[in-house]
Amino acid sequence: MKEGLAKISKVVGVSSKDLSWRALAVCFCIGVAVLFIECFNIPIVSDALTNSENSLTDHFIRFRDGLESYKEKRVADTDSVVLVTLDPESARRLGLSSKKPWTRTLFATLIDQLNKGGAAVIGFDVDLEEPSADTVKDKGAQESSIDRDDEQLAETFKSVKNIVLSTNVDSPDPQSGNKAKTRVHAPFEPFVVALGADGACLGNAYIAVDKDGLVRKTSLVFEKFGHSSAFYKSFSLRLAEKFLGARSMVDQSHDRVFLKDKILPAEFRINFVGGKGSFTTIPLWRALEWQKHFQSAATIAKANSADSADTTTTNNSPFAHKVVLIGFGESSFIDTSSNQPRQAAIYESSYATPVSDYDNRMPAIEVQANIVSNLINGKCLPPASRWKMIIAVLIAALACGQVMGMLVGRPMSSLLSIAGISIAWFALSFFLFLNLGQVIPTVVPIAAVILPAWLLVLADQNLYFFRDRRRHTRLFRSMTAKHLARQIDRAQLAELGLDGKRSQVTVMVCRVRDFMDQVDPLPPDRIFQIFNDCLGIMVNQVFEHRGIVDRIASYGVIAFWGAPLPLPGQDQATQAAQCALSIKDAINNYCETQTQDLASLALKSSCGIETGEAFCGTIDAGSRDTQFAQYSVMGDPVERALALEALNNSYGTSFILGAGTARLVEETLEVRQIDSLTLNGSGERQSLYELLTTKGSLPAAMEEAIAIYRSARQSFDDGDIKEAEQLFSTILRMVPSDQPTSIMLKRCRELLSDSEEAVSSAKLP
Repeated sequence: MKEGLAKISKVVGVSSKDLSWRALAVCFCIGVAVLFIECFNIPIVSDALTNSENSLTDHFIRFRDGLESYKEKRVADTDSVVLVTLDPESARRLGLSSKKPWTRTLFATLIDQLNKGGAAVIGFDVDLEEPSADTVKDKGAQESSIDRDDEQLAETFKSVKNIVLSTNVDSPDPQSGNKAKTRVHAPFEPFVVALGADGACLGNAYIAVDKDGLVRKTSLVFEKFGHSSAFYKSFSLRLAEKFLGARSMVDQSHDRVFLKDKILPAEFRINFVGGKGSFTTIPLWRALEWQKHFQSAATIAKANSADSADTTTTNNSPFAHKVVLIGFGESSFIDTSSNQPRQAAIYESSYATPVSDYDNRMPAIEVQANIVSNLINGKCLPPASRWKMIIAVLIAALACGQVMGMLVGRPMSSLLSIAGISIAWFALSFFLFLNLGQVIPTVVPIAAVILPAWLLVLADQNLYFFRDRRRHTRLFRSMTAKHLARQIDRAQLAELGLDGKRSQVTVMVCRVRDFMDQVDPLPPDRIFQIFNDCLGIMVNQVFEHRGIVDRIASYGVIAFWGAPLPLPGQDQATQAAQCALSIKDAINNYCETQTQDLASLALKSSCGIETGEAFCGTIDAGSRDTQFAQYSVMGDPVERALALEALNNSYGTSFILGAGTARLVEETLEVRQIDSLTLNGSGERQSLYELLTTKGSLPAAMEEAIAIYRSARQSFDDGDIKEAEQLFSTILRMVPSDQPTSIMLKRCRELLSDSEEAVSSAKLP
């Protein structure tokens, strides 16, 4: 077992030094990371990649639509569907009003004409949910009666069996905050009865819209309506069933639909055959008299003979053996003067699609026509399966790794090769889409795998070369003159600014308070042992909190955060403050174990912490020998931290923070402003803050006292000295040993006394 592990370790060690293997490993890891993002739908990243893939397919569809060679295919794909539109021109020619519902007799006449024209299937995508308006207004009619207008349309439905009526669903957008329940809409009951209660004559016309407002996908079945045949299958699927003369079978376990000799995905991307107007569109007024508009006089004369009427009429009909969709052709035709439009379905009648702009939206019936055409011709765009994504990502990662491994040390050549792979992949993707109707992942392999892999492999190779150069530099130091070795070393270390730079740092000055007063009776060796133990605690805590010890000074240490490696201001301030708290706890624990020489050892640590701009660099006393070298900081933060630490004796505190540090840690640590004074003769007053503990760790009584203290400070700063004096007195009754409160109370009373004396002096004559 040990020998096997040793061999594996040796192989890994050798492979890690081979840049070709390293490149392959980096690319493979990126591929695995991308697959993890895609398979588990990581928010933001996965959404961005999906949107990019959708956008690229949109461009493919638009570009294909503009190709001259595609025009013949588009004619063939649209030949089986004809649209009959209800539009303003028809309303004008027929003398109809857009503010009143059109008579159902008109629709009955239209269906009769389409049936005479030999329509294979008639899809009626018009709102028939309510009874005729005349029925509603007739107060004398019984509730169970049906208006003659509706009755005539119902009789037409009985005689013509190749009809599919649309149902629909109002699904409120959850992102809009609309709490309305989902509402379903079905045709007026007499119409459903007239169709023989045949579920195959009712289809769900719901059209889903993506987040960006475009219609791209459609569902053939709606699982949540599995109990109702009227809403379970889509409107377009019902039309395709009647046109092909076969009922579809749904395989819910694999999300597939079997329709005659076709296997279709239950949800797919619509393969739009072209832009708005690609299908043959006939306005209502022409469809009602199609014989007049689409037949010659000789043909009409032949049609009048009894023997050849049906055959001749059918042969010259634009509707013969086609799917005819009836619906609104313009969204502007909807009457928006009332809450319930009468001339259009209650759902939206036009949509933005990849082939139609927002200002030239595609009618709902034309969207349905595209779906029906996809189903009849079997040319829908199947969704990108997980296996397609896995294969595409792995191929892209391995190809990129192989190329990068072959071109080690040649970044421009590798970039050109990667660009060539990306262009080839893009071309293959468009070829498969154009000729086979297949959509393969394109953006993910190129943008999420190939390009990041190229960048990371280059970074890894540069890092490897840098480390190798450093190793040779160390060897060169023992083989050449010292001044030449120093120049080489300085050239490499200058990137960290070790020779000197200006950075924001947080400085902590920490010392053991009154150390000699407590250990003075002890022998000298014992004194140094205790001091070294305390010093070791401080240094270890600084290291554990990612800080750097600058120097030993005044029974303690000076440490800093934020250089030479940069660290965000909030992180460095938080690390320094937490380090101070940890030092206090560690020294208290240490004192509890040291009782052999003294009855009790009560050493206390005190700290001053400040954040600001400082000069950072290497101090070597003019010598480049590392024995004397030291990385240090100089400037105002160091001086202020020293002054803050010294103030702990005056205020009876353990930790005092400068204003810069307090602002950075107040969200995670408990701090309070204790005073405001001038430090180091700077001429400007600076606020002092006491560090108490971590957020949520204060006892209830102390937390209440601190809250009152903040109110008292606010009153003091606002000039309400009397109110501040009362609040500080209250705090002292709660926490008698709080020295900052005692200082502020004394100051308030002095100010009040001075004020009273001034008033008395003013009253004297």
